[in-house]
Amino acid sequence: MKGTHKELMAKKGAILEELREKFEKSSILILTDYRGAKAGLTVKEITALRRKLRDVDAEYKIAKNTLIGKVLKERGIEGFEAELEHPTAILIAYGDPIAATKVLVDFAKTNKSNINPDGMPILKAATFEGEKYDVKGIKHLSTLPSRPEVLAQLLSLMNTPAQKVMGILQAPGRDFVNIMDQYSKK
Repeated sequence: MKGTHKELMAKKGAILEELREKFEKSSILILTDYRGAKAGLTVKEITALRRKLRDVDAEYKIAKNTLIGKVLKERGIEGFEAELEHPTAILIAYGDPIAATKVLVDFAKTNKSNINPDGMPILKAATFEGEKYDVKGIKHLSTLPSRPEVLAQLLSLMNTPAQKVMGILQAPGRDFVNIMDQYSKK
């Protein structure tokens, strides 16, 4: 950031306010390292990730660690100091948190590198429903069914008893027709 002290403070203030608003609306926050040890994500790869995340109502935001840490602390989210050591980008999901997590984990799997065999970006930690998740927890979240999948499964479970009842109610009429058909053929 270039400019006078006053201009810099105004820019930081605007970024802080933007982060506060985004964190307030979020369903999950996932901290990542987008640069890695030697070769990180290219601008083209970050743009591709952002495009995929937009489809699931999420975004990938790069910000200074001190600003991210300040907003996390303001929200009462503690224990992320170690994760805010290296360059950080944060996934902010507004819709289905599991769908956004899947997109991020799948993207990392397809962008494997010599520096990080798990892929890029490097997952650091997440906060979801007031809990802190490590890399293992984030990967576990990505294996859970998304909200639409859970709703479809629930609908199927709710529909099954009704289908069975309809089959039972239709059976006597169907059986009567079959008996009459058999009788008429004799």
